[in-house]
Amino acid sequence: MMNKINLRSNLIVFGVPLLLVLTLFLLTKSSWFINHPKELSIGIILDLLITIPLVYFFIIRKKEIPKITIVSLILVGLVIASYILPENHQTFLSEIRVYIFPIIELCVLVFLFIKIRSISKEFKKQKTTNLDFFDTIQNACKESFPNIIATLLTTEIAVIYYGFFLWKKRKLKENEFTNYKEGGLLSILVGLLLVIFIETYAIHKFLVDWSLTAAWVLTATSIYTTLQIFALIKSLTKRPFVVDVKNKKVVLRFGFFGKANIPFQIINEVVLSSKDLPEDKSIIYFSPLGSIGGHNVILYLKKEVNFEGFYGFKKQAKALAISVDQKNKFIQLISSKE
Repeated sequence: MMNKINLRSNLIVFGVPLLLVLTLFLLTKSSWFINHPKELSIGIILDLLITIPLVYFFIIRKKEIPKITIVSLILVGLVIASYILPENHQTFLSEIRVYIFPIIELCVLVFLFIKIRSISKEFKKQKTTNLDFFDTIQNACKESFPNIIATLLTTEIAVIYYGFFLWKKRKLKENEFTNYKEGGLLSILVGLLLVIFIETYAIHKFLVDWSLTAAWVLTATSIYTTLQIFALIKSLTKRPFVVDVKNKKVVLRFGFFGKANIPFQIINEVVLSSKDLPEDKSIIYFSPLGSIGGHNVILYLKKEVNFEGFYGFKKQAKALAISVDQKNKFIQLISSKE
C-alpha cells in the first residue's frame, strides 16, 4: 500500500511539470505559435522559468523534497527553452542568461554557505572530530540537491577549493596517518602533470592546422584535468587516514577522490603485504588510481563494505589494499582496538 502511495506521489511530483513542459513543446509546433511567435516565445520562457517552478513548489511544499531543487528545475527550464524556441526568438532568453543566471548562481552559493555553517556547527556540538571541508560540503549538497547534482557539485567545489584556496600546511592529529609518502604517490602525480602539459602543447600545435575549435576544446579539457590532479595532490596532504578510536572505525581517504568508513567490528585481519594482488579481484585497491602508488597493507573484512570513489561512484570489497605511512603503528593501533 505504501509503495502505491509513494508511486502516486512521485508521479504527481515529476509528472505534472513534465506534462506542462510537453504542452509548451506542442504549442511551439502549433499554428498559434507560427502566427504569434514573438509574444508566445516570451510567454513560454516565463512559464518554464516561473510558472512551472511555482507549480512544482506548491506540489512539494509539504514533502521532504529539498526546496532548493526548484533552482534545478529553473536551470532545466533554461536548457529546454533554448532547444524548443527558434533562435531568432531567444532574445529575451539571452537577456535572462546574462542578468538572471549569475544571480541564481550567487543565491545557490549563499544557500550552500549557510548550509555548510549550519552543518559545521551541528557536528561541533556532537563533537565529531573527523569532519573536514569536503565532508561538510558533501553533506550540505546531499541535503540540498538530488544525488547526481549533489555529487557533481561537491566534486567541482572541491577542485576549486583545494586547487586555489587551501595552502596552509595541515598538522597531523593523534591517530592520523598520511598515505602518500612511502609509495612516492605525489612524485608520480607531479610527473603525470608534466606529461599532460607537454602532450597538450604538442597536440594543440598539431590540431590547430586541422581544427581550431577541436584544438581549444582538447586544451581546455586538458587544463581542467590538470587542475583536478593538482587539487588531488593538495587534498592528499590534507585528508589523512584516521583510526577513530572514539567511534570505533577506520576512516580511509584518498584526497577527495575516495572515502571508506570501516567499523572495527567488521575487520577480520590487518596484515603487512606488498605482493601483487590476485587476479580474481578478491582484494582490490582502495585507491581509484589502482596500483599507482602501490600498497603495503591489506585490510581483510568479515563482510563486504561499500566505499566511495571519484564523483561518488560506489564500490564494494571484502579486502582492501592500501598504502599507509607508519604502517606498523597503523596496524598495531587497529589490532589493539578491535
